[in-house]
Amino acid sequence: MGFLTPEVSFEKPDGEYVAKGYYIWNHEPELNGEGDFYQELIPTEPVDYKYYAVNDGSQIHVAGRRVTSKLYGEKQFIGQIEIRPELAASLRELVERFDLRGVGVDLVKDDNGQYWAVDVNLAAGYRDTGLEPALTESIIASLSSK
Repeated sequence: MGFLTPEVSFEKPDGEYVAKGYYIWNHEPELNGEGDFYQELIPTEPVDYKYYAVNDGSQIHVAGRRVTSKLYGEKQFIGQIEIRPELAASLRELVERFDLRGVGVDLVKDDNGQYWAVDVNLAAGYRDTGLEPALTESIIASLSSK
């Protein structure tokens, strides 16, 4: 889709990594911990860039937020972000290719300014994104097309 992604393995890597569970409700991501699989740790500031997309039936709306990373403590809202056009285009392509109504992608930014997709959330929380009206329209459009 145009996103950089870290390497993933089912065995602990030699370097630093993020341990993840198959299902988020069973296992929070953990730095250098135990998990069902292991994702290469991208050296970055402890901030996630959360991009959200909602397809309302006529267009795909995109919004974003910055939050502190759960890897280093409790997640806290930092602020809205200026959407980067290339990341929004990749997000829109993901929505179109898989015929999604909504999705969230968590990104981190490395020391070289490159963004890496580290999570995809098909049941993202859209609170305070400004996408609530588009989400409502998406639900209505889905119901009326049946």
